[in-house]
Amino acid sequence: MSNANNPAGRLHTILTAYRAAAHTDSTMHATWATVLGVPEGQVPVALAEVAALIPEIHRLVVQCGACEQIELFDAFGRHWAAPIMSEHHPRQIPSPGSSAVDPNALAVLGGLSAYLSTCAPEGVLPRAERAAELRAAVNDLLDELAGEDSLPAELRFAINARLHDIVWAMDHVRIGGPGAVAQAMERLLGHITISLHNTPEARDSGFLKRVTKTISCIWVAYKAGPQLHAALEGWQDILKQLPPGH
Repeated sequence: MSNANNPAGRLHTILTAYRAAAHTDSTMHATWATVLGVPEGQVPVALAEVAALIPEIHRLVVQCGACEQIELFDAFGRHWAAPIMSEHHPRQIPSPGSSAVDPNALAVLGGLSAYLSTCAPEGVLPRAERAAELRAAVNDLLDELAGEDSLPAELRFAINARLHDIVWAMDHVRIGGPGAVAQAMERLLGHITISLHNTPEARDSGFLKRVTKTISCIWVAYKAGPQLHAALEGWQDILKQLPPGH
């Protein structure tokens, strides 16, 4: 859980997997393709997502405010970036192999993950089976939305976009983590809340009720600790404002 609930932990998991898989007789891109589970042609795009974890670590370290942790980031951040944005040609053999990942920098990253999991935890990852069920529920809503005519067009378009955001976040949770899923749901909830103020007649939509129930289930599945109780209370308040489903 601690590895998944913060960007340092997720980067630590990925770099550890790279170090374990790397060999000098395999190109860096080939190794990354194996680690990230993508074709070699898609490695540059996938690595851009991985690289984005580094500034996110810096943001959270600054947010938590511990000078010692900021110093660690300043000292080792470039080492974490080295295998992602290597000066070594990514398709050249021999490659740096496992030495592309500095073991000392990796150990520091693991310690920083433990720190962030305490001061800035994002949530948890549900079991694979549960995650698949929730993703399927979102896909069902998208299918149903295609024939939905009880909502204003602007709200339909927003729901469509935000549901796709949720699916994307769930599919990329290895990098984005549970926080990205929660943020996608918050954006959808924001659109719904604003729309209910502007078009109160939308409260009569049973489809809107089903959307809210589904994203509430996803919210709870990706939350943890003290946030869970607050999330449950918040969703219950929202559900009370909506009519029963048809």
